[in-house]
Amino acid sequence: MKEVIKSMFEFIYTLSMGDYFFFIGTFLLIVLFIYVLYLIKLSEIEYKEGENIINEDGFDIESTIERIEKEYKPKTINLTSYEEEQENSAIISYEELIKNKGSSGLNYDDEFEYEMPELKVKKINLSGDSPSLEEPKLKVQLMDYEKEEAFLEALKELQKNLSQ
Repeated sequence: MKEVIKSMFEFIYTLSMGDYFFFIGTFLLIVLFIYVLYLIKLSEIEYKEGENIINEDGFDIESTIERIEKEYKPKTINLTSYEEEQENSAIISYEELIKNKGSSGLNYDDEFEYEMPELKVKKINLSGDSPSLEEPKLKVQLMDYEKEEAFLEALKELQKNLSQ
């Protein structure tokens, strides 16, 4: 037994530094390869589990989600007496906000000059009779085929003239 250990140490002492790097690099590559195989196997297991949405107890999640989406109805909010009082005494109620959400126009009653000449203070008209601003609608028109071809030819000619 002593001879075997002695011959192993003699073998290790005869190795050069390059041999040590080679063995260490080979060992690290083997470990890295095993780790990558482990990650691939783990992702395959997770993918297979994702396919089987029905759990072990027989509960089907997809059908439950579809049923909830079909049967869902928003619940009406029952206000307490305090909340009703606050809603009635509010400057603007929730219904008014919903009614006026589409109108985005502002109408100013007065304009005041402040002490600083570049600062103007404007008083906003809250009566709600201000004209609402209509958002511009984009009108898209397709070009005729002939016009598009002429445009492309003009671009090609321009590119040719610029490259000369």
